[in-house]
Amino acid sequence: MLTEIWSLASYRPIQPPPLPQGRGTVLVIPAFLTADPFTGPLRRFLGQCGHATVGWGQGMNLGPTAAARDGLRRRLDEACAQAGGPVDVVGISMGGLLARDLALDRPHQIRRVVTVGSPVRLPTASPLEPLIRLCARHYAGDLAPERLAQPLPMPSTAIYSRDDGVVAWQSCWVPEPLGQVVAVEGPHVTMCRNPEVLRALAQALA
Repeated sequence: MLTEIWSLASYRPIQPPPLPQGRGTVLVIPAFLTADPFTGPLRRFLGQCGHATVGWGQGMNLGPTAAARDGLRRRLDEACAQAGGPVDVVGISMGGLLARDLALDRPHQIRRVVTVGSPVRLPTASPLEPLIRLCARHYAGDLAPERLAQPLPMPSTAIYSRDDGVVAWQSCWVPEPLGQVVAVEGPHVTMCRNPEVLRALAQALA
């Protein structure tokens, strides 16, 4: 964990090479204990790639509470109405759990799911586990690991790093027929600014 903190303080992003362009609408779900400002740079990057982006609009992400899940369904309805059809969903860290849950609940409204450093195969060891357990008393009872590990009915991309010091990299994907797994280098806390991650996102959403 100390390595992760030092990486955040010392990280200096580089300008990535030209990236694939897209024209879709992307709903971006932030990581645990973060909010839309955390994903602002990533959403601006996707905007430069031609996408319209939508933040999740619910303040701090405390995990898959009933309120968060209901709010995401409403946000998805708004995004689809704005786009005139299905949209892409990107989930950062624990935001990926919410992205997969949303995709299983509303498959007709989602074109593709991309998870970034997300523990989609539970349980997973994490330095944040005590906080997650504290919040878990407010989580819905139907969010069993078996549900989240179900293959998604639409294309998906799972981006992970073996250098991740927060989420065990082995938990970042599940086998699924329409799934793609992309390995990058770098720590968990800089994934939203990691050029390898940005390139993988641009390619997945193009």
